[in-house]
Amino acid sequence: MGLGGPPARTGRPQLVVSVVVSIAATLIVVAPAQPAAAATLSLSSGSFNVQVESTTGGVYQLSNPSDPFRTNYVINPTSRPAFNINDSRWLGDMVFSARKGAATTSTSMNTALSDDIRTVTSGTNNITVAYSGTAAHTNGINGFGLTESYSLGGTSNSQLNWTIRIRNTSTTPIEFRDIGFPLLMDGYWKSNDQTAIYEQNVGRHSFVADDGSYIYWQRPNGIGPFLVMTPQDGTSLEFKDKARAGEGPFGESDPAWEGLVEYFIHSKDISVARSTKSAAYLPSTSLTLAAGAEKTYGFTFQWASNYADLQNVLYNAGVVDAVSLPGMVVPTDTKARLAVRARAGITSVVGQPGKNITVTPRGTMNGYSIYDVTLPTLGANDVIVNYGASRQSVLQYYAIQPVEALIASRSNFITTKQQARTTRGYNGAFLQWSMSTHKLITWDDYPGGGWKEWMAGGSDDLGLAPAAFVSEKNVTAPIQSQVSAVDYYITNFLHGYLQSKTANGQRTYEVYRWYDGQDGTPRDQGVWRVYNYVHIANTYYNMYRVAKSYPTMRTTFTAAQYLDMSYRTLEAMFTKIPANNPLGDSANTHGLMGESTYPEILAALRTEGQTASATRLESFIRVKRDRMFAQAYPFASEMSIDTTGFETTYTLAKMYGNTAMANKAMSASMASRGTQPLWYFYGSDNRHMGESWWNLGYETQLGAWQQQDYMLTYGGTSGPEFSQVMRVTNGAYVAGWANINSGQISSNSADIGAASWQYQSEKGTSEYSHIPNLNGWWAWSGEADLGFWGGIRTASVNIVNDSIVGLYGYGGDVALANGYYTVTPKDGVRSRLTMYNKNKFTVEIQKARYTRAVVADSLTDIRITLQNVTASTYAPRITFRNLPTGTYQVSVPGAATRQLTTNGSSVTFDLTSLTGTGQVLSVVKI
Repeated sequence: MGLGGPPARTGRPQLVVSVVVSIAATLIVVAPAQPAAAATLSLSSGSFNVQVESTTGGVYQLSNPSDPFRTNYVINPTSRPAFNINDSRWLGDMVFSARKGAATTSTSMNTALSDDIRTVTSGTNNITVAYSGTAAHTNGINGFGLTESYSLGGTSNSQLNWTIRIRNTSTTPIEFRDIGFPLLMDGYWKSNDQTAIYEQNVGRHSFVADDGSYIYWQRPNGIGPFLVMTPQDGTSLEFKDKARAGEGPFGESDPAWEGLVEYFIHSKDISVARSTKSAAYLPSTSLTLAAGAEKTYGFTFQWASNYADLQNVLYNAGVVDAVSLPGMVVPTDTKARLAVRARAGITSVVGQPGKNITVTPRGTMNGYSIYDVTLPTLGANDVIVNYGASRQSVLQYYAIQPVEALIASRSNFITTKQQARTTRGYNGAFLQWSMSTHKLITWDDYPGGGWKEWMAGGSDDLGLAPAAFVSEKNVTAPIQSQVSAVDYYITNFLHGYLQSKTANGQRTYEVYRWYDGQDGTPRDQGVWRVYNYVHIANTYYNMYRVAKSYPTMRTTFTAAQYLDMSYRTLEAMFTKIPANNPLGDSANTHGLMGESTYPEILAALRTEGQTASATRLESFIRVKRDRMFAQAYPFASEMSIDTTGFETTYTLAKMYGNTAMANKAMSASMASRGTQPLWYFYGSDNRHMGESWWNLGYETQLGAWQQQDYMLTYGGTSGPEFSQVMRVTNGAYVAGWANINSGQISSNSADIGAASWQYQSEKGTSEYSHIPNLNGWWAWSGEADLGFWGGIRTASVNIVNDSIVGLYGYGGDVALANGYYTVTPKDGVRSRLTMYNKNKFTVEIQKARYTRAVVADSLTDIRITLQNVTASTYAPRITFRNLPTGTYQVSVPGAATRQLTTNGSSVTFDLTSLTGTGQVLSVVKI
């Protein structure tokens, strides 16, 4: 990642962060499974049920007695017998790399290979696992003593304390270059059993940030409590290491297991050994103990009932509780509002040297120190919070260009550089761009690796999402050349190839999976790839909106024709996919990315008089609704655990009044998202195997749409939990735009406007090893545009009264003076405004944009400065929601004054024949 890291403390040279050598390098012996344990020692309270196996010293049970699901947060030999080996990695095992006396090399040691010197005893309220003497195994503990103690403490024994005491029992100094421990929590997804996954597995959210580190785990269903692990005074984390595929029995196992993750208090050796698969995040350190000296480290486990409580748990545990709005990815035209607190007191907040970061104090509010942070340097930026006597927590930000500039850059890049213009059958297709070769990835010029039909076939999310994004963008900011590019794609690639199948002389609107190198009739005539259909239907639907909204825009088809093609594509998806296929009846059983448009398409069909089509389409949707609502967790996909189903489940729940299912989708969506202040985790969804892979993928912004719509439809508007959900939701929205290159991913001028498929925080070789990696970013554009499509649908200025920082505008600047709010939009689309602090008063603008809004606190006087998005006269359509009941006078300079009456729910009106730009729409209650 090349952050450079914060200034190192005295004696803390720069670290090169890594990922798995401890597991790969110290896993010396893989012996047969051990015999069943004779007994376990237990600790119990109203908050914890802890069991430590008396032979191995491993923690085999860690649960909450009041938890309705009785989830065991750790893996043990019963849940995963394959892990029951001699060189184990149970929770409680530890790994070391030590250099003794004048030795020039280190020796790897671990507790698992120290059975002969281990004792496990219990006291009144504690369990002790001790290692004393010299283990027989070469890589067992020797030269030092290790005592691990588990004890209950805190109010009503609500905390589990894990104390680690290391004593140099030799006659010479020992440098402990690595001190680490595995966290074998139960993230091994239970096959295709969605109920077991969502109720019995746990997902990890980690923050390795020196003294301010913490980790928490929660079930994928999002229902509390969450298990939170924090370092005690004098303990910090600086490194984590993940077992990759093929690296021993704990290695990554697609699609069920991310690979074991180990965390390090000190990491001098492991960071170097894994340097080809890691990057510099924090300085690495070691511990030197003189003969007879000792050092104690410790961690505390406790439960948080929800996200707001998580903040209190962190604060009470003595680490930094940090809140950043709008998130950890911040446009350069926006100041981040940072709020931090620590029990030991905040001493300073400083920016990483060389990045021109400005940190401006704003005083205190609600127990937090408040700062404005400006990030003028694109890319990763560290902000260091110093607290207490000499402690620090490292927050990782990422700066991007203003969102509107990114949207414009990306849409222009797609239509000018990513569209194939050829005599071949893939003519008109939008193909991937490679930032490693600085050119298009075509069928005839393919760099190799992977599945060529998918990677260069112009279909699936890779090939179909660009048109969905560009057409969505042109609904609010039309450009003739971009509209024409989409029409060229429809005429040549969709109609000419991908949807060219006919029956009885009529187009069937079935979708071939992808281009297979055969001009004309393809060799591969499979039409079962259900994920293809919705993207195409949404592209047609967007072109209907463009043609309908902008009559002067030249389009190949009429608005009604585009809408009919959208319907027929969805009809083919529901009725013409063969039942005997690799995905089964996935049109009815899988949540598909993009299905959030169903209500809009149905409404458009009815508006255009295509009522029979609307009725038939809704009959298909109702079948899907019934199939999905019959499942406890209707989120299944091609992966063991996925986030793609939340959008559809939520949409259907909202359409048909299933509030319980809407709540379930929202809770699961939030559980998949990081809340820790790291730009590659914050708001990004954890899918597939966990937080190590696929950071900032397309579901980051698709999930932001679903969560924002939930908050608008169902959510409250005040309180700590509301504020935290809004922070993460809006943080996810802006985070996805980081994938667009403005020079921070590739400095080559040919790549400005290109996109990265996703970010890979673990670095090194991924499961898609044929895709080049640019400092963590995948060099190919892949499916990124599906996220940008969701981003445009999410874009809004959201005004809130945040529980910590008070009045704040997500996606824009807001000021309150003399009873009026002044809003300047910076969300990138400038078509929506919601004031959550004013009963969710909402403004939606179609066929125009706005540059400024002035709204009276009483909502009785509203003035919106409009912007024409075409070269001709324009006729904006304005919708107000939750405008107070009454009659209002509506006026625009140069147009006739009119009145509108609202009952307090929703009202829509059209303005006609406006010219120029900058007209101020005035709506005043009379």
